[in-house]
Amino acid sequence: MSITLYQSTVISYLQIIPSILRCLDKGRKFCLINDIDRNEYVNASLYTDMLSLHFQVIALVHFSEGALNGARDGVIAGPDMTLAFSYDNLQNYLEKSLKRIEKWKPEDINTLSGGEVLFKYNEMVLPFSTEDFFCTYATPHFYFRATLIYSILRSKGVPVGIADYIGIVKTTQSSHIPSDKRQYSGEEYLQFLDQLAGP
Repeated sequence: MSITLYQSTVISYLQIIPSILRCLDKGRKFCLINDIDRNEYVNASLYTDMLSLHFQVIALVHFSEGALNGARDGVIAGPDMTLAFSYDNLQNYLEKSLKRIEKWKPEDINTLSGGEVLFKYNEMVLPFSTEDFFCTYATPHFYFRATLIYSILRSKGVPVGIADYIGIVKTTQSSHIPSDKRQYSGEEYLQFLDQLAGP
């Protein structure tokens, strides 16, 4: 059975974006406990010549919700560099994007297959098939930005681990496993990872 465009895009976004929101929430709690102004994290980066946490969140939205809109419209530009949010508003920005992504239906996405998407940045134009746009451009960007958000927070001491990044995996009950063997759900696996990470 082949993977649909909806499965390779929206399903991934619905797993990873809540995980990144969980990381940001842990960042908020860490700052409260340690009397740190969380807005100091907004401009934090892994290295001096790398873009900030603020940009990474903006880009995460751009290469998920923005990529879906771009595939629908046939054209997409770069992330909006004019946005300026506080830590709380940045988190809220991502939360609102997630709610909009949740409204996309499988048929809305799958009917985009076989189309074309143009990425336009200044004088540069990159032409893609819809499938290649997601597989080779938007999706790698999406995971890169998610990884950087996680890494910036971790570099600041926020106690995030694999459970906070991977989130709830999608499991399917198997008929090949004996009935006396328990099959764990994605929610239970997340709880298991949480226990490994400790308090």
